Amino acid sequence: FYISDDGDILAIRMGDWKVVLMEQRAKQLMCWFEPFVKLRAPKMFNLRRDPFERADENSNTYWDWLISHAYIIYEMQAIVAQQIEDFVKFPPRQKPAAFNLDEVLRHLQEAGGSGNH
Repeated sequence: FYISDDGDILAIRMGDWKVVLMEQRAKQLMCWFEPFVKLRAPKMFNLRRDPFERADENSNTYWDWLISHAYIIYEMQAIVAQQIEDFVKFPPRQKPAAFNLDEVLRHLQEAGGSGNH
C-alpha cells in the first residue's frame, strides 16, 4: 500500500503491478500545497515494463492495454479486503496528522489567546 500523510490509500502494489487510486499532479514544492486528485477509475502500471509510470501519458495504446488487463484490479480487491479485516482487528492507534492552514491557524489562535494581536 502507498498511503498519504493524511491516511488515504494512494495506490496498491502487487508484484510488478501497481494500481493508482489517487495521484499528485503538482510539480516540485507545489506538491505540499496541492491536494491529491482522486481518480474516478484507477490507473494501472506494470512497474517492470514502465518503471517511471508514464505509459498513460506517453503511449498511444495505454487505454486499450488497461482494459485488457483490468482483471488485475479484481485480484487486488482481495488484498484490500484482507487489509480492511486487519484494520478491524487492529485499528490504528492515532489519526493521521491534518496539514491544513485552517487547522494551523486555529491552533495558533488557541495558543495565543484571542488571536487578534
